[in-house]
Amino acid sequence: MGDERSRDFVQSLAKGLDVIASFTAERRRQTLSEVARNAGMTRASARRFLLTLTELGYVERDGDRFSLRPTVLQIGRAYLSMLTMPDIAEPHMRALASSLGEDVGLVVLDGLDGVVVVECEPGRAADNFVHVGERVPALASASGRVLLAQLPEDELRARTRGQLVPQLTPSTQRDLSAVLETVQAIRRTGYAIVADEYRRGVQSVAMPVYAGINQHPAALVVSVRSRSVTHDELVTKVLPQLQHTAHRIEADYTRTLDDRLSAPSGRQRA
Repeated sequence: MGDERSRDFVQSLAKGLDVIASFTAERRRQTLSEVARNAGMTRASARRFLLTLTELGYVERDGDRFSLRPTVLQIGRAYLSMLTMPDIAEPHMRALASSLGEDVGLVVLDGLDGVVVVECEPGRAADNFVHVGERVPALASASGRVLLAQLPEDELRARTRGQLVPQLTPSTQRDLSAVLETVQAIRRTGYAIVADEYRRGVQSVAMPVYAGINQHPAALVVSVRSRSVTHDELVTKVLPQLQHTAHRIEADYTRTLDDRLSAPSGRQRA
């Protein structure tokens, strides 16, 4: 491992993390000398890292004392959000699938594809519109368009420049500019509806579920047979339940994340 470490190991990053780790419940506020001693480095090195972390907003300085700022929680939140979102979402999705009698999926964005990470079927023979691991063309699906709508405009344009919308059904909108106009509209309404474009005879309604600080959201989507519900019924009956479920997932996610971050380190779950 020594040779591999000498090639790829980023010593400055490791030392910066050592400085952050030197702060504990017992050492909330430290002097420069204390940080250097507890992080195992020289005072000159500790000073450079502390000033850099201060400029980035991770450390606060008060006279000759330094302490961590809440911003440092972003580092842990990114990891915890990946661990918790699917587990937290699933029971709420099962309740929604049972209430509506329809398939419910949770989708994340990967390039120009949505990837299904959770699927829930009603307690009856389901149509199985989506499957875990299935890749869904983002430009032609409700969940994908909702996720594209969350991107900054410059990133959206860069990702989609020169792309072709796949012809999935006779009703698929192939005009990229028209699809991007739809994405703009989704930013205003907060939800997307796609009828017969992704699968023939299937309507889907989707909205974002926010996963935490600096994290792209997932998309919660309900898919139904077009003949079983009208567009107006999708908006007036299905969408409110979808919104309620998304909000409950977000609330549970935030509560669980806060509980994990506030728990003593020895008691946090793996």
